[in-house]
Formats: sequence, structure tokens, C-alpha cells
Amino acid sequence: MAFLRTSLIAFLLALGTGAHGANETAATGDSKSEPPVNATNATKAAKELEPPMGKEEVSGPGLKVKRGQLPGPDVIRIVHISDTHSLHRSAGSLPDADILIHSGDVAKVGSESELGDFNDWLGSLKGKYKHILVISGNHDFWDTNWRLNRGHISNEVAQDPAYFQYRITNARVLNHDLAEVMGLKIWGAGWHPRRGDSRSGNNYADIPAGVDIVVTHEAPFGIFDMTGGGHWGSSTQLLDAIYRTKPKVHLFGHIHEQRGQWNKAGSQFQGGVEYRPNPHSGQVFRPNGPPPQNYPVEVESNNAMANQPSVDHSWTGVWAPQHLVGRPRVIIARKQPDGWHFASEA
Repeated sequence: MAFLRTSLIAFLLALGTGAHGANETAATGDSKSEPPVNATNATKAAKELEPPMGKEEVSGPGLKVKRGQLPGPDVIRIVHISDTHSLHRSAGSLPDADILIHSGDVAKVGSESELGDFNDWLGSLKGKYKHILVISGNHDFWDTNWRLNRGHISNEVAQDPAYFQYRITNARVLNHDLAEVMGLKIWGAGWHPRRGDSRSGNNYADIPAGVDIVVTHEAPFGIFDMTGGGHWGSSTQLLDAIYRTKPKVHLFGHIHEQRGQWNKAGSQFQGGVEYRPNPHSGQVFRPNGPPPQNYPVEVESNNAMANQPSVDHSWTGVWAPQHLVGRPRVIIARKQPDGWHFASEA
């Protein structure tokens, strides 16, 4: 195509020279003569004859050549935050990245004022991130459930699939939805009204195959779900769905005292629980082993950032207001010949 374009430009330039002479001779007799063809016009004309990107061009009988799309990014930075519980403004300056994902519990009780302030905060970040994705958590419906139980709002209103999206307008809310962002397939599902705090009630049968990142609020059973009372806030159905659909990344929160991450290096997982009830001690809360080697996820991130006051009190004897103790987690996506691969930034 480059050779054809060069030849066409040369031809048009030569044609333009002859036409220019003829126009000068007949200028007084034809006021509607076409303007001379110069190099700029010729290059523009040649480009207009090229097939658009992504279309098919025929270069010979029966031979079709499809032109490639403009290359996308080979490296994408993702920031994962969760369980900020209306403390988002104390998070400081978030890391630079392409995509920001919040995996639920944006508020303490989910009141209109809390959600409005969180939405305003997201609005201040829209120039920092190309895409912002959010799901709901159990705390985000406490106020809604209170009003439902007293008849202040109807069940029809609260169960509207876009109920949370109406309140969080400065992000895309994933509610059993797939977002295709910068070449990544990201699926998310959060909480719903009239659910308890321990389990979302989702069966996760609708997670599609081929997804890169799954975002939930609860944990898969047996992974970062150990509390003082044993396994809590996790789902066996989610665990089964992850084995079935094989996402490369799973992002969640919910179980504050199990904040941590696993990164898969080869066939081994590295990482573990990061939450320390006593900030002056190096001991983490109930450390537990990594997922099985055949667990398909490359990055497993529970990034519930707010502390768990009752757990902290049981270790220190001190009651303190809830505050953020976790940091935003940066996850790097790199495009390889066999697809996307992921790792947490050190």
C-alpha cells in the first residue's frame, strides 16, 4: 500500500502541473476551473482511497487481506480499593493508574448523604482514571433495608437493577454485568437489598467464560475468609464459578481481618494475610495457607481497607474509631502472546 500511495501521489502531482498550466491559459474563459492539485491535496486524496482500519481490502482475485486494528496498550495499571466505609477522603492521593475498581462497602450505612459524598469524590477522580468501576457491598444497603422494613420505599424501587447506579453516577456500577475495558473483560456483582451481612445470595452461574477479572464483595469459600468464628462471608458457589470460568484476577473485600493477597508465580502462590489487629505487632490475624495449585487465579486480592474495631479491641483492649489501615493495591496487567497476565505491584 505504501508503494501504491507513493505512485498515486506522483501521478497526481504530475497531473496537477499540467492542469495548472491549462487553467492559466483558460482562466479568462472558465471561472469554474478546479484549483491546482498540490502535494497536500494529493496526499489527502491518496489517504481517502485507503481502506479504513479494520476493514477488508482485496489485493488479488480471491485474496482478502484484513488490516490490523490500532494496537492497544500492552501494560495496564489497575488500582483496587474496597470497604472504605465513607472514609474515602482520608485515603490520600490514590496511585496513578488506568482503571480504578472499588469492590463494595463504599459507605457505612448507605444513606443518601454518604453515597452522594462518595459519588462527588469519584467525580474528582474522573480526570485521573480512564475508567472507574464499582460494585455494592452489604453496608451500602443498610439504610435501604431500614426504609424498606418501614415502608418508606417500595420493594420494586429497591430491587431495580439500576438502583445503585442511580446514586453512583460518576462510575460504572457492575451488577451482574461484563465491562470490556481497554481490552480487558471485567465482570462484577455486588450485594442486593434484603440480604444479610454474611452472604450475598448470588449463585454466580452468570459469570461468563473468558473473563479476565471478576469483582465481588464476598470471598470464595476457604480463601481469606477466616474470622474469630471460622469461615464467614464467603461462598462455595463463587469458588465453583472461579474454577469453572478461570479468571486471571479476583478482587473482593468484606472480611476486613483477612485483608491480603496471593500472587501466583509459576505453580506456587506467594503472599498471605496482611491484616494486623495490633499495629505495633508483626503478627497477622489468623494466617492460613494459599489456594490449591490448580486454583486458576493469578492475583487474588482482598483489599478491605478499613480496620475491624471489634477484632482490634480483642487484641489490644482499646476501642478506636474505624479508620483506614490498608493501602490501595496496584495490579499490573501485561499483554503476552497467549493473553493477559497479572501481578500485584510490590
